[in-house]
Amino acid sequence: MATSSLSDYATGGGGSATGLSASDDTPNSKSYLSHSRLKQQYLDYLGTKREEISEQQDSRRMVHGSQWTNEQIQQLNLRRQPVVFNNKIKRKINGVIGTIIRLKQDPKGYARTPQHEQGADLATEVLRYITDEQNWDSKDPEAAWYAAVDGIGGIEINIIKGDRGDPEIEIATINPDGFFYDPRSYKSDFEDARYMGIGKWMDVDTAIEMFPDKEQQLRNSSEVGSELSSNSDRDARWFQSVGNVKQIRIIDHWYKKDGNWLYCIYTGNDKLMEGKSYLQDEKDASECKYIMFSAYVDQDGDRYGFIRDFKPLQLEINMRRSKALYTMLSRRILAEHGAFDDVEKARREAARADGVVLYNKGFETNFDDTARMAETEAQFKFLEDVKSDLESFGPNIAVTGEGLEQSSGRAIHLLQQAGLADLGPFLQAYRGWKIRVYRSLWNAAQRHWTGERWIRVTDDDDLSQFIQINGVGVDPRTGLPTLVNNLGALDVDIILDEGPDTVNQMADAYDTLTVLAKSGTQIPPDILIELSPLPASYKKRLLQKLNPQPTPEQQQRTQIETQMGIETVRDKAASAEMKHAQAVKALAEANVAGQDEGPNQPQMQQPDHPMKIFSDAQQKIADAGKKKAETAKIVQDIQLEPQRMALEQQDKAIERAQNQAQFEATRQQTEQDSERNYEVKKMQARRKPSPAKSS
Repeated sequence: MATSSLSDYATGGGGSATGLSASDDTPNSKSYLSHSRLKQQYLDYLGTKREEISEQQDSRRMVHGSQWTNEQIQQLNLRRQPVVFNNKIKRKINGVIGTIIRLKQDPKGYARTPQHEQGADLATEVLRYITDEQNWDSKDPEAAWYAAVDGIGGIEINIIKGDRGDPEIEIATINPDGFFYDPRSYKSDFEDARYMGIGKWMDVDTAIEMFPDKEQQLRNSSEVGSELSSNSDRDARWFQSVGNVKQIRIIDHWYKKDGNWLYCIYTGNDKLMEGKSYLQDEKDASECKYIMFSAYVDQDGDRYGFIRDFKPLQLEINMRRSKALYTMLSRRILAEHGAFDDVEKARREAARADGVVLYNKGFETNFDDTARMAETEAQFKFLEDVKSDLESFGPNIAVTGEGLEQSSGRAIHLLQQAGLADLGPFLQAYRGWKIRVYRSLWNAAQRHWTGERWIRVTDDDDLSQFIQINGVGVDPRTGLPTLVNNLGALDVDIILDEGPDTVNQMADAYDTLTVLAKSGTQIPPDILIELSPLPASYKKRLLQKLNPQPTPEQQQRTQIETQMGIETVRDKAASAEMKHAQAVKALAEANVAGQDEGPNQPQMQQPDHPMKIFSDAQQKIADAGKKKAETAKIVQDIQLEPQRMALEQQDKAIERAQNQAQFEATRQQTEQDSERNYEVKKMQARRKPSPAKSS
């Protein structure tokens, strides 16, 4: 398996590789671009995108607190003006990323055809496994942070060797300070880019470990390739210092040729490796391993993030805050010439809170405090205005969740939608990027996961389960071997499953039920516990205590009582059936008696004699049923008698234990009372005077 990843100096990648150098002139080498052509593409990016690269470097400095230039700091120091900054940009960026984390955007598979309906759930579980195994919850916000600051964010997908030799899917976040792309690309999803990649400085020894067959070329190329760098602050500090460590610039270059994505790893002098893409989409077209997106693209095609809009406001905040402090801590003196022997000393003393200003008598002096305070107040007024402009952008208090503890879930949801309006273009690009990432992960799993494996997934209720992938089973209809959960045969579509904030809805329902419970409405405790904001582990323990599992003795007692109830019902049914048969018999006998009286009562219908026969038969059946029920009851009583006796003995033992405990408690109490009475009598005896002393 070939190696094409330079993320964190780790190995990765996959697919076929030729290992050709730039001087090779073989038929296979004609399928790829030459080393000089690839190098020129990188240089085209560095030349065309110099303004974008400089803006990215400045944006990173701004968000990390480096908001004054060296020239500005020197000027402020000369004026003795304080160098201060209030980093509002970092808080706004963190608020945006926090909002993205709280948004519910999970992958879900949907079948394209009815016969793949069950496979859609399998695709969802596979994506859940990959993202959990690759710690996607931390890499996803990191890519969004780069997009918000540098204007470009994304990941690369690598195929690496697993612990058992099977291929695994790796997700690595891309740092934009080494990323390059086709400068003619204008789309935010880089769909129109013909090439892209990353460049890194490496120690020569590290590079030789990755490409041992190219050791001589790497040693000859050391200290070469400095022109293939954007000269980021990180590179300037760590890889361009003078010392004994030799560095080499290595480029991982992916490009499109004849409709196919190819890759090449090279230095400033030679190619180290090249090959075809190991990723394919659902239509079997090759894909690039870099999946990137941009927050915004301007009229010149330069990509930028939120810092372009935040920077002027942040600089004004810093400047006005510094100016206001400087004006407030200094004093302006109006004096005649000759009023002070030492003007600089008078200036210093006037600026001190406990300063003493000495001036010559006969000269007019005055401190212009009124104008100073007016200027200070104006600076603070403008400072509040610009801070309000900066705070009004992006996530509001509803999105961050501050000060809305008593609001309902519906109200919070509406306020959050209004607060996310400014983030619309960014969120749209971010959502489209995540869909592309999930689809590429699924396509990679279908293509490279060909062997049998088991994956462990955890659902939303923290319940784990194991799912077999590409297993071999037996078809129950034919009895022949068949593949179980064959990924390659599934045809699904990947979307983002978005929904409302479930936590807010549950909190809203919990608050409503709490109010009803306070007013006297009977609310089941298990429902209140289920909707409460307690952790899931606490809820589970409370529900178990509320509905405990019965003991074996309780289960046995329940079975006996159930069986006794069944026998009682059977007895009542047999008795009712017998009474019904007796009533039928009495009616038949009455009809027969009326028939024997002759034709004196012609108005009554004379029953046939077989009716009496039928009633007798019914009576016999009822009697037989009753006897059968009585017999069954006697048998059941005999069978249950040992259990009844055991329960009676158990109840008697419990009663004896309770009586014994009560007796022991009464005895101890009596002893304590006796001891207490004895001590009281002793104390009384000591206090009572003796007759001898009284006489």
